[in-house]
Amino acid sequence: MFFAYALQGALIVAAAILAWLWQGAEVAGAALYGGSAALANVGLLVWRWRRGRYDYHCDGGRHLRQFHRSSLERFFVVGVVLALGLYGLRLDPLALLLGFIVGQIAWIIAAATLKTD
Repeated sequence: MFFAYALQGALIVAAAILAWLWQGAEVAGAALYGGSAALANVGLLVWRWRRGRYDYHCDGGRHLRQFHRSSLERFFVVGVVLALGLYGLRLDPLALLLGFIVGQIAWIIAAATLKTD
C-alpha cells in the first residue's frame, strides 16, 4: 500500500513536470497542488487502513460507522484543500482539477497493478 502511495506521488510529480514543459510554472504549480489534494485523500485512506489492521473487531455497525466517518473526513479534507487552492491561492482551476484527477487515476492504476491488500 505504501509503495502504491509513493508511485502515486511520483506520477503526480511527472505530470507536473510535463505541465511545466507545456504550459509554464504557474500551471505546473496548480497541477502539483491538485495532485497534493489527491495525495492527502489517499494518505487519509492509507492511515485508516493501517489503523484498522491493528484495531480488529467483529461489530458490523462499528465497521459501518468507521467507514462512513472515514469517507466524510476524506471528502471534507479534499473539499477544503481544493477550495483553498481555487479561492485562497487563486490557482488555475483547470490545471488544479486536472492535477487532482491525475492523482486519483494514478492511485487507481498503482493500487491495481501492485495488487495491494
